[in-house]
Amino acid sequence: MSHTDSTVTEASSSDVAARQAPGPQEPFDVNVDDASFEKLALWKEQYGDTITVKPLERQSPALVLNNPDHVRHVLIGNHRNYNKGVGFERVKMLLGNGIIVSDGDFWRSQRRMIQPVFHRRIIEAQAAMMQGCNEVRLRQWQEKAVSGTVVDITTEMSDLALEVILRALFSQDLDELIAQEGVNPFAMLVEDVTRDLKLAMRFRALTRHVAAIMARRREQNRIEHDFLSLMMETRDKDSGQPMSDKALIDEVMTIIVAGHETTAGTLNWAWYLLSQDARAESLLHEEVDALDHAPGFADLPALRYTRQIIDETLRLYPPVWLFSRKAINEDRLPGEEQDTLVPAGADVFLCPYLLHRDARYWDAPEQFLPERFSEEASRQRNRHVYYPFSLGSRRCIGEFFSIVDMQLHLGLLARHIRFTHVAGKPVTVEPHINLRSLHSIMLMPELR
Repeated sequence: MSHTDSTVTEASSSDVAARQAPGPQEPFDVNVDDASFEKLALWKEQYGDTITVKPLERQSPALVLNNPDHVRHVLIGNHRNYNKGVGFERVKMLLGNGIIVSDGDFWRSQRRMIQPVFHRRIIEAQAAMMQGCNEVRLRQWQEKAVSGTVVDITTEMSDLALEVILRALFSQDLDELIAQEGVNPFAMLVEDVTRDLKLAMRFRALTRHVAAIMARRREQNRIEHDFLSLMMETRDKDSGQPMSDKALIDEVMTIIVAGHETTAGTLNWAWYLLSQDARAESLLHEEVDALDHAPGFADLPALRYTRQIIDETLRLYPPVWLFSRKAINEDRLPGEEQDTLVPAGADVFLCPYLLHRDARYWDAPEQFLPERFSEEASRQRNRHVYYPFSLGSRRCIGEFFSIVDMQLHLGLLARHIRFTHVAGKPVTVEPHINLRSLHSIMLMPELR
């Protein structure tokens, strides 16, 4: 490990000195982009788990953390000292001030009010809808298998995941909206994969549809068994007040984007990985064939290997590959010999992509091995080396919904269809806000 580019200095804010982490001499602003993706991997090899990066245009230095104890410290142990970090300005333009972006008391109140929406029994009630969406997709894939038509799995998973989250939010009002508009106005998220300012403005314009659905439900005094009605009915436990319409709409927009992109990206990679691995595919087939019916919510415990496939896909391709935080006050990251200083105002970056592929914690880290998520293997592993949905109080609120959706999808579709990869454009990652495949992945469906 080379420390030649930077000296390790001492910084003292108490009786015991804390070190400043080493890092490159060149100033650089870490972002969710290709250049950062490459540099973070290179710097980890050169400087180790804790890296200081001098700012280029920003005001504050950055710390990049790849030590599971430090990840735990920032996300759990001393999480109140860390606010949302850089990069959320772009996200805010898209989502408004929903719980992914907000901080402080407002975030706590919103999180408390939204939490019951993602309760186990609510997700269980949504499982039949998920099955229905998957059955439609199965019929389409069966037709494509018979006609020898290639499936653009990247676009299809995006389309399917979007439909599931929209139906979970709006139930029958989604069909009315599509009938009224002639198309699904939210389909822009599938058709335009850029997440730039132009798309953000187009997406924010869709808030009028959410407002109209809310207004119609109030006029008709209609409460549906879906996420939107639950959020309209919820009250803050301290003030007894409902969410403001603006706050509610921001949360709806947040759920649409976050709920759709995580599931779409993960299923895209899962089908590709299965197409490359006959052994894992055969174990999946064995498990789903053991059921004598299409899997439902009650069958999820029997789909153990299916779940391990999802967890392993999330390890290799975590949808959010880089988390950012900002230190409010000076802090220290615990070290075996010496603590590491976190200056007040420092930008802190956590990279699950790198930690998920670290050979110190994972055997053969580049290989697709779902078995590493067996109960036994998971028990023996440091639990903070794996955090595709973040950790602690800001852990993704929709994690269980997404996992159920993905398990049901693979469980149903793999009973009838298998895929072979159609060679074309290289299968590479696009490390932007979400870790997507740069090009659509094309798969040929075959009937089983």
